[in-house]
Amino acid sequence: MQISDATIIALIEQINDHYQANIASRFMRPLLLQLSIKRWVWDAIDSFTQNVSHFDYQRFNYEDLYRQIHAFAELIVITRRQLLPVLKGRTSGFAGADKTLMDMAINTFPSNLNLLADYTKQLYYKLVELGKTHTRQRKPMHLEYLELEDIVSRL
Repeated sequence: MQISDATIIALIEQINDHYQANIASRFMRPLLLQLSIKRWVWDAIDSFTQNVSHFDYQRFNYEDLYRQIHAFAELIVITRRQLLPVLKGRTSGFAGADKTLMDMAINTFPSNLNLLADYTKQLYYKLVELGKTHTRQRKPMHLEYLELEDIVSRL
């Protein structure tokens, strides 16, 4: 089933914009790529960010969005565990304006990661709510992704 709910579309666009500008920036992306994150997570996030620009033509479906939400949640949990504790010492190798921008990226990264977590949770709960109203005769799709509910609850 394809999704065309305006609130969900707005959240998808917010997540994409925030991720591109603040999480996967030219300063933070190299640090994220050093984390032990499985390939399927990066593939799902890349699919999400690439498809947002084509959303009007293709629409997202529940299964894809649940997989992509799971990927964002995995990224957030792993980043909090592996990168945040050592983030402050990662400004070496930069000088001048780049050092200043890197310092700004590092100083704002924890709050930007928390904001991504909030957006991800909002999208998940909106999808669950929408799914319950669209699947009255059958089992709601979010019940097939119990592991996802667990990881979203930890964000």
